Amino acid sequence: MKYVKRTAIALSAILLITACSDNKSGGQNESSQVIVSAEDAAAASTDPLMLEIRTMESRTKQDSAIDRAAGLRLLRAYQDYYNKHPEDTVAINYLFEAGRVAVALEKYDKAVELLANFHDGSPNRQRRAEAAYLVAFVYDTHLHLPGKATTQYNKVIELYPESPWAAQSRQALQLVGKSDEEILKFIKEKNPS
Repeated sequence: MKYVKRTAIALSAILLITACSDNKSGGQNESSQVIVSAEDAAAASTDPLMLEIRTMESRTKQDSAIDRAAGLRLLRAYQDYYNKHPEDTVAINYLFEAGRVAVALEKYDKAVELLANFHDGSPNRQRRAEAAYLVAFVYDTHLHLPGKATTQYNKVIELYPESPWAAQSRQALQLVGKSDEEILKFIKEKNPS
């Protein structure tokens, strides 16, 4: 429960900082649409793993709360599909989704691994920036590794300076390593009303 509270506080602070700062990108960001070749789409539509993934994804969209067992099955299916089709554009995007599911399941080391692999293998620059940011956020908020979080936030800023994720990283750097009380004080100072 303490980690949930800390995550909520950190997210609130980052959102507040971002809302108060000038966004140099003017709200423009790269498309996060995934381009899938016709061959990849045809192969994916008949693959049993793809069918399993689609079934589990549709169930999770219907149920707002995913149970742990279903989440673990979905995580495994994403990973299995990627391992079976590492060059497939759909598969590389499943690494990103697997990373997000791992975070939801509180499998933070696995999330870092999956998101870093996605970052290194994806051609989609916007999603790569997001993946790099999520790695930093996991280090910061969930694993409580301020040194690694700082390094990763700085990597996002260096590699993707005009992205919204770089803006988020700049703001998050102000909170790395701070206690809940320090974060709350920071929020009050930024929003005195």
